Amino acid sequence: MHEPNNQKNQPNPLNQSRRTDPIQQIRTKRIGQGILVMLLAMITLSLVTFLDGQSVVVVALIFTIAFLLVSLLLLRKGYPQAAAALTVFVMFVCVAQAMWGGAGLRSSALTGYPAVLLFAMIMLGKRTFYVALAAMVAYMVFLIFATQSGWRTGTEEAMGYRWLGDYGVILIAAAFIIRVLASDLLSLLDALHVQMDDATQSKLRAEHIANHDNLTGLPNRRMAEQYFHELLQLSQEKAAGVGLVFVDVDNFKTFNDSHGHDLGDELLRHLSQTISSQLRKSDRLVRIAGDEFLILLSNISKSADVEIILEKVRRAVANPVTIRSETLIPALSMGIALAPDHGHDFRELVTMADHAMYQAKAAGRNQYQFFRPN
Repeated sequence: MHEPNNQKNQPNPLNQSRRTDPIQQIRTKRIGQGILVMLLAMITLSLVTFLDGQSVVVVALIFTIAFLLVSLLLLRKGYPQAAAALTVFVMFVCVAQAMWGGAGLRSSALTGYPAVLLFAMIMLGKRTFYVALAAMVAYMVFLIFATQSGWRTGTEEAMGYRWLGDYGVILIAAAFIIRVLASDLLSLLDALHVQMDDATQSKLRAEHIANHDNLTGLPNRRMAEQYFHELLQLSQEKAAGVGLVFVDVDNFKTFNDSHGHDLGDELLRHLSQTISSQLRKSDRLVRIAGDEFLILLSNISKSADVEIILEKVRRAVANPVTIRSETLIPALSMGIALAPDHGHDFRELVTMADHAMYQAKAAGRNQYQFFRPN
């Protein structure tokens, strides 16, 4: 069944884009916390080294702080991946600098690399993890080579490449453990996200079923009052009103009894599509019950606005239609109540439109009548 034209423009909860990923929200929060912790650490180190008179180190720390501030700005601008990548780079450089000017592979700064790997794996994924690990191993090789070649003079005693094997094995073993644990954590988070998404979709489906008619796909009476208040507010902003049109299919019970409920259902589906096709995008069509519908017309300034639309509906419905070899010429009786002319209360306006619809039936059917108080 094709969806009625005026319903195509309505938000469908089943087709809405996914809500903000809660896992990504957690990651973004943790990235921000990591950047702030590093900023605090770098600022503290800058003060300490400044008091020690190590101006060269202070300059390096200031550049590090500047990069971290850029990371924080990227995060605030909505680029968490870029912020995390820059943070991983800054962490790597900080540890590398500490090892270069300190005890090399014996530096306690080396213990910071597992933290960098864990951050890279959880925040950015496997590719960044492996790139960071390769860069660490390559830097360790370069550090030994630089020491052996006399390019640097650290605080450690001269050491050979044997130390590279010792510390390299430890780093790779730690990296493997981090990799496995982080993968398990990410898998659990992904599974949790899938379950949360499924639960959200199930809830939206349940809400859709509760608010829509199964036969025609139209919104049901439960949604009508919500639509009315929305349209009334929008219309009043333009100094206009809302028209409520109560629609009843003429002689539907007789047709249903003589031709069967299946043909009756087909006729109702046909009428819902036909009426919808004649309405404006801002209007709403609701199935109340049985063969009763409610049309909500927005931005109504005068009764002539309603008449123009309903004449189009009446002519379109009056075209012969063949349903399962049965040729029919449907007809509608319609009653109209206007807000705010006849009031603001939705239920009272529906009752007024219903009375006007019965006045249309009493006047000969296949027509519309405006509500007139007795």
